[in-house]
Amino acid sequence: MHETVCERLVPGLARGTAPLTLLVAPAGYGKTTLLTRTADAFPGKVLHWRPCRDTLGVPSLLASLGKQLELPDPVSVEFVLLAVERRADPVLLLVDGVHHVHGSPAEASLEELAVLAPRNLRLILAGRRMPALNLTRLELADTAVLRARELRLGESEIASVFPDAPEVTRKLAELTQGWPGVLSLSRQAVLTGRDPLESAALRTYLDREVLEALPPRLVRAMERGPDDPGGHDGADAPELAEEYGLETEVPLLRAHLARRCARPDRHTGTLHRTDGAPSASLSLRCFQRYEATLAGRPLDWSRTRPRVRALARLLSVHAGRPVHREELMAALWPESPAHTAGRGLQVAVSALRTVLEPGTGRGRAQVLVRSGEAYMLVLDPGASCDVQAFEAAAREGLRAAARGEADRAAGALGRALRLYTGELLPEDGPAEWVVPIREQYRNQAVRAAHALAEVELGRNRAAAAVAAAAHALSLDPFQDAVWRLLIAAHRQAGDPVAARHAERRHAQMLHTLGVV
Repeated sequence: MHETVCERLVPGLARGTAPLTLLVAPAGYGKTTLLTRTADAFPGKVLHWRPCRDTLGVPSLLASLGKQLELPDPVSVEFVLLAVERRADPVLLLVDGVHHVHGSPAEASLEELAVLAPRNLRLILAGRRMPALNLTRLELADTAVLRARELRLGESEIASVFPDAPEVTRKLAELTQGWPGVLSLSRQAVLTGRDPLESAALRTYLDREVLEALPPRLVRAMERGPDDPGGHDGADAPELAEEYGLETEVPLLRAHLARRCARPDRHTGTLHRTDGAPSASLSLRCFQRYEATLAGRPLDWSRTRPRVRALARLLSVHAGRPVHREELMAALWPESPAHTAGRGLQVAVSALRTVLEPGTGRGRAQVLVRSGEAYMLVLDPGASCDVQAFEAAAREGLRAAARGEADRAAGALGRALRLYTGELLPEDGPAEWVVPIREQYRNQAVRAAHALAEVELGRNRAAAAVAAAAHALSLDPFQDAVWRLLIAAHRQAGDPVAARHAERRHAQMLHTLGVV
């Protein structure tokens, strides 16, 4: 990020009054640099947390905060808040990469910290995706959100880099729309009059750092362009772009997508047959039990080994998105040396391709494809995956609820809960790779049911609110706010007996937790 952007934004971030600030933009907009400069300028205690592959959970978050605040173990959210409140100086919590914990218990804990924050605590959460927080809550009403359009370089700021080259300034501003990372990779080519997309570094950056982080249907909609919305793929493209902080009208990005469309060997999550035959659509079910069909036929797993079936289930959860080979190796061969795990993965991939596309020659796979160092199950427009559909419906419902669109929220949240038919991949039991993902989706379902109960209560649909709250508690009975909502819904329905019964069960839950 250029220094002029920091000069423009850091004072407001370091000395602002909003209890919560969100920085949401793709890679290359200088979010990390901005957090670093803000930390340097902040007149008080700065706490940091950066979730990554091995430190995604609530224990990691609390342990990190406890260490920085010098708290004894065990650390809880309440202890962190109390320690901050007791300090005389202001405290700023910076989280870089919050998209890694999207929809997880750790994200819920961050929301709890923001909602219950004492006056001297502020949070800044930066990531590549809008956190699934309930910004309609009174405590979060003043949340500030900065997206790509606020983080980009203006033409005058670009001009400060090239004070004697106004033509270069205008060209870079037009091509990159002030996207700092893309501008940096394009600058030399523009200076010498070449096409920036001749640079392999720029193309790789756009593919790996930007496009692979986006939902496949958003990438498909962007490839088609604004004049071809593409049915269901393009219907929610503007909202998805906003959720990921993306500016879609960046000419270099558009040109790169057009070139990708022209290459027959690309793989972005959409299936394209080159032999004129119709695409073979996958249908995947991962909640409650695993089912997979291809072109309408159930797949035959009778002759496959357990690890091949586990590989199919793991890739199905992430269908349409590349999964790096190291992630696959760590999940399925956690105790094996790297060379053994690598060989095992090659064998399992080959066996899985035999199930998915029997008789397909080497390099001609259309369903299970390799993209760089990653593997992916490809979804064509006619494919279905309950995990993707659930995520999309829950996201739509929570966003609609946050905007006060009650009818749309109720429809989308209800659809999400119908898709969540049970826990994720029960066939895999307590396998280490599936447990955190399973917990993530369970928590998303709880949040969707909680939000639906709030929406229905607000619409004076007490019976529907009762059903939604009860659904949330069936998934997680230790939700204090949902118990209170259930009691209120029973009262609104004119059923004091049911309300008193819910109050007793709520009290029992609190007693179990040692709260009362």
